[in-house]
Amino acid sequence: MGVIASSVLLIPMAIGAVASTAPEHGALKVTAESAFGSVLLGLIAGSSLMIGAALGIYVKAPKRVVAAVMAFGAGALIESLAIELAFGGAEALIAEEKLPPFVGWLWVASGFLVGGSVYSAATIALDNIGAAARKASSLRNFVRRARREQATTMLIQLSSSDLFRSLPASDLVRLIPHADTRRLKAGETVFKPGEIADGVYLIEKGHVEFKPEGPGGMDGTYGEGHCFGELELLTNENRQELAVTVDEVQLLFIPREDFSVVMEASPILRDAVADLVKVHTHGTFGLDHHLRQQTRDFDQKEWLAEGVAAVAMPSHEEAAHHAKGEHGKGEAGEHGGGSPLAIFAGALLDGVPESIVLGAAFTTFATFNPTFLVAVFMSNLPEAMASSAQMKRIGYSPARIFGLWGSLVVGSAVAALIGNLFLATASETWITFVEAFAGGGIMAMLAQTMMPEAYEEGGTLVGLATIAGFLAALFFTALSLAH
Repeated sequence: MGVIASSVLLIPMAIGAVASTAPEHGALKVTAESAFGSVLLGLIAGSSLMIGAALGIYVKAPKRVVAAVMAFGAGALIESLAIELAFGGAEALIAEEKLPPFVGWLWVASGFLVGGSVYSAATIALDNIGAAARKASSLRNFVRRARREQATTMLIQLSSSDLFRSLPASDLVRLIPHADTRRLKAGETVFKPGEIADGVYLIEKGHVEFKPEGPGGMDGTYGEGHCFGELELLTNENRQELAVTVDEVQLLFIPREDFSVVMEASPILRDAVADLVKVHTHGTFGLDHHLRQQTRDFDQKEWLAEGVAAVAMPSHEEAAHHAKGEHGKGEAGEHGGGSPLAIFAGALLDGVPESIVLGAAFTTFATFNPTFLVAVFMSNLPEAMASSAQMKRIGYSPARIFGLWGSLVVGSAVAALIGNLFLATASETWITFVEAFAGGGIMAMLAQTMMPEAYEEGGTLVGLATIAGFLAALFFTALSLAH
């Protein structure tokens, strides 16, 4: 963040250095050809979204093939960003605008860094209201992030118990998918003395009063963050107290059966619980003394870090289940996961920077360099294919999916036209900055979604596919040098 902040602060310096630069590009004035051409380019680039959507919905292509095509498109975009936008922009500022090399570099660097930062911030905001469901990789990361937040909250509550503090957090965190929220009104009974321990409770909101009716039973009123019922759960004893809600209460409940399943899957957890039960047979005092010894040097920060680090990346099926569960009541759903408007906004965020660059760079068909258009077309195809398959997986109908991508094609054409209208008469400096700004957003998108997803699905194959895409785009660039 320090690098980004520094770059933002340097922008005024670059602006000051070229503030007197007036547009000297009369040939770049808006014409009917440039306006029509920019719209056409936006439609052509966006058309691959519809093709990809159809393939994603109706054709079950091998994941490795989709990953290879995605990597090919990413490689083509990388070449275009590096040579067409970054190098081309810096060259124009230094050679044509006669700016010092550092100032020319500064405009390009600032545009990329600010554009990438804005894209990343907007992506986080949109993902939190449901746009994460548009891509499998985004959704999986979103669900994992939600689970890590839930893991932190749950482990903090569990750490209020000496007994749970003595158990490995990396195993306890596996209980998260099994936790169930229970809401009770004031005066309701949580459990009665003599009942079989059915699980462990964590108080998330409200207060619960305990009245002991047996040796070792809890006594008093406890509130948010307190854990209870764990001793009877682990030692298979009946409840020793009456538990009644004082006010409206929200409890996180972990059933005995699920705890047993997790315990059976973890020899370390099973052995730790067996040791506690063995100590408990010598009396409550013996257990209390043992727990004090076990947790004497307890480091909550380290314990929490161990647990959160153990939260696994959810599978595609698990992530889709959480988005589909609502449309929303899963982890993603609590934040609007799968919202059509949010998904559209997220897809628009991915496509607008590319379209602006296409429109801004177009003047006439005779001088048009198709390198960036080909790169965008190739990258849109597998992206729409994977995203459409993902949206179908979470329950969207084909009509809704095609409607979303169709709207995005129109949005791409409009963005390309805007790029052409507003930048056609601008100075080379501002054109370079805006293109670099859009390029930063594209590069952030590549790094955050396309490349990780391609590698995850295609493995080492994507390395060669990326190189192939890069070289294919470079071929078009080389051809343009002959003109």
